[in-house]
Amino acid sequence: MHNKATHFRPFLGYLSLIFLLLLGACSPKSTLKKDEFLLGNQSFRGNSAVKTEDLAALLPQRPNKRFLAIPGATVSLWVYQYFDKRYDRTPARQKLDSLTAYYELQFERYANDSRKLAKLRRKYTRLGTKYQKRIESGNWWMQTVGEPPVYFSDKDAQSNAQKIKNYLINQGYRDAHVSFATDTLLRHVRTTYIIREGLPHRLRNVDIFTHKDAAIDSLLQKNKEVSFLKSNKNYRNSDVINESGRIERLMRENGYYGFDKNYLRPVQNALGKRYGGFLVDTSAHDPATDSLFHIVDIKGLQVNYPRNQTSHTQYRFSSVGFRVEPLPNDPNSTPRATTSFRGITYSFLPKQNYAPRVLDSKILLRPGALYKQSDWEETYRQLSVLDQFQFINIESDTTNGQIRTLIRVLPQDKYQVTGESGVNVVQNLPGPFLNGTFRVRNIFGRLENFEVSLRGALDANFGLNNTSQLVRTLELGANTALIFPRILFPGKLASRLNRKTPRSILSLGYNYTNRDFLGADPDFVRSGFQASLRYNWKKSEYEYLNFTPIDLSILESKQSQKFSYLLDSLYTYGGNPLKFSFQSAVISSMSFSYVFNNNIIGQNRKAHYLRWFVEAGGTSLNLLRQQRLPLILTGFELYKFIKLNGEYRTYHPIGPKSTLVYRANAGLIFNYNNRRVAPYEKSLTGGGSNSLRAWPPRRLGLGSAYPNVDLQTGSPIFRNGTTTTLQPGITEYSSFEYRFEQLGDVLMETNLELRGHLFRFVGDVNYALFIDAGNAWRLRLDKNATPNQNTLKGAFDVSRFYKEIAVGTGVGLRYDLSYFIFRLDMGIKVYDPSRIFETTDADGKPITIDERYVLPRFSFRRSSANLPVFNIGIGYPF
Repeated sequence: MHNKATHFRPFLGYLSLIFLLLLGACSPKSTLKKDEFLLGNQSFRGNSAVKTEDLAALLPQRPNKRFLAIPGATVSLWVYQYFDKRYDRTPARQKLDSLTAYYELQFERYANDSRKLAKLRRKYTRLGTKYQKRIESGNWWMQTVGEPPVYFSDKDAQSNAQKIKNYLINQGYRDAHVSFATDTLLRHVRTTYIIREGLPHRLRNVDIFTHKDAAIDSLLQKNKEVSFLKSNKNYRNSDVINESGRIERLMRENGYYGFDKNYLRPVQNALGKRYGGFLVDTSAHDPATDSLFHIVDIKGLQVNYPRNQTSHTQYRFSSVGFRVEPLPNDPNSTPRATTSFRGITYSFLPKQNYAPRVLDSKILLRPGALYKQSDWEETYRQLSVLDQFQFINIESDTTNGQIRTLIRVLPQDKYQVTGESGVNVVQNLPGPFLNGTFRVRNIFGRLENFEVSLRGALDANFGLNNTSQLVRTLELGANTALIFPRILFPGKLASRLNRKTPRSILSLGYNYTNRDFLGADPDFVRSGFQASLRYNWKKSEYEYLNFTPIDLSILESKQSQKFSYLLDSLYTYGGNPLKFSFQSAVISSMSFSYVFNNNIIGQNRKAHYLRWFVEAGGTSLNLLRQQRLPLILTGFELYKFIKLNGEYRTYHPIGPKSTLVYRANAGLIFNYNNRRVAPYEKSLTGGGSNSLRAWPPRRLGLGSAYPNVDLQTGSPIFRNGTTTTLQPGITEYSSFEYRFEQLGDVLMETNLELRGHLFRFVGDVNYALFIDAGNAWRLRLDKNATPNQNTLKGAFDVSRFYKEIAVGTGVGLRYDLSYFIFRLDMGIKVYDPSRIFETTDADGKPITIDERYVLPRFSFRRSSANLPVFNIGIGYPF
């Protein structure tokens, strides 16, 4: 048996070398002046009720970043200081002065030409900003890799202490006191903020009613349970602000158009008498609790009124109109068609006619109805998401205490053609693609959109027989879709979902795939028709639901003789069901999914993502007999399955530009067709840029089975080295040969990723450190096949599956241009459950080689057992 420590020594050597280099770089010559000190650690002492992380967020100054959190290893600062001592800002200043003088003359020359003048000003701003940045921030190294020194300032510390005190007061600690103390070490000033919170001010009796305006008082009484001001809570200024906002919203939801928080703001008249706001009493005492907290009572709410009025007016809609405005090139004098439906007057142009019945479901404003701000906002949102109007304006006139409303819209172009080209990444190999879409808006006059999409792609893949040989795959596709802005379903269900942004999508498509189309005999040619009906709607701001009652695919596939023989051999000798993925098939299913997602890309805040998915395939086929199927489908594989999938992600900010992301994903397919296999597109697979990145795409698992074996001996096949299978007396082997996709029925995977910022170069260059774990298994083996020993190790077994969890780690780079994120990840195997071999030594005695903990064998040599896997992707992995 080999010695694991032997393989781990190079790893330790690399770490030691890096550590020595860091120590050698930790003492650069100081560039600090006599009275300058760098900002060191900032800490807090004395706070018990208020969290330290909440206080830390108040401090705008941050010490210079430390490399890998090593004390004193401010590498970015050293880079900045190194180049700062050698950087001459004079040429940039001279260039800026020369540029300014030149453009001032140009501005005078073209003072009467507004178009030329605007162009010159834009150019001057762009060039001037570039040179000003060089003057202020230095050269490229200083701006991107380096970081300017963050100095300690006594003035900043005083300002921070006051800011902390104000925060404590806002949290109810109105007697708080904050000071600071400093300590200097190696030209760094460590600051400690000393906090005395004092006793909190706590609400005892809370009365938010007006007692003067009966209508408003009654409204507040009905909604008092959701008030932010409640007994036994600290008296926080933020709660007072939130309560004012709540009352403002409540008033606007009940007809009080134009009511705002200024009517709740305390004001004084010329005699100094106070009007408006909450009546707060802090003079109360209770000997039983005075040593624990101060008592605060709220004795009511005073509401200000508009000038020369003694009450607030509740508004109702007197009229509602909808008007389609002409496009810029259309004549405005064209005769209009005017009609009324359910009290709303519609005014259309001859070429821009919309069905009033459909528009009525999107307009929530009604004549005679009480004004509600939510109806106003929802009407605007409903009209915006239709993709029919490029401009929407809701005008109002409140003369005589009523609201006259006119909704004016400017339509989008009826016909639109869009195109997209780029590079698609398949199995980490880039290939060009070209997409085009033709869209017809309002095709039947009922706000429907009709779309025709064409797609062409040329992908490079590794051959199924030879992982070192590239084959080119041609993919062509056409899809048509008819999108309705409502639920196509009889009964009242459709109307109940009007506010949920409902859509019904009828689609019909065709796809064509030719693998190795440049070869004399392509591996396979696959074509298919798809038809579906989908309903989707929003349950809330962050919740989305999708129901697909009809999803039908008819796939026809033809293979070359060589390719077909290989697939048959894999199935006969190894039990690999890959052959069924290339057979003609009928796949019918219905599915439902629920998604909660409050994560917004570009915002570093705490967020969550949850997705549930359930699909029943071939359910309708249970109602038919085989001989009653259409003759045209004779010989097609019929799939029956139930698929469940759940995924959860959570995003935790741990710094201004760093986030810790956790993901868990699990799926299960129960196949009850004759073959006990799922359709290729529905199978669960692991590995690749969005899964376990230390394994190639769709090559993880299955279980503890070898990814590829000699069909005669059952020995694993290795990719490189002098031996490709197990040999007597040899105890070290190269990496496995991941030739075939591993199609599973059970999938469990989890990921933990730390994302952070490195520097900026046009876009943001970010890094990632990650750990991935999981595996895929077959749930039930084909009852018509005789599985071998290796196939059995790929079947899910409750008694051992936890021992078969594969683990990988690695690092990644992301280049973020806001609209485009390029990703490169390097995955390294840590634990591979399949790398345990039963073989013999040189004397023929049986031995066990256990290399499941394969991290010590990590190397960039191609003969390594743990060669890193590089994954290229677009966007974040999750």
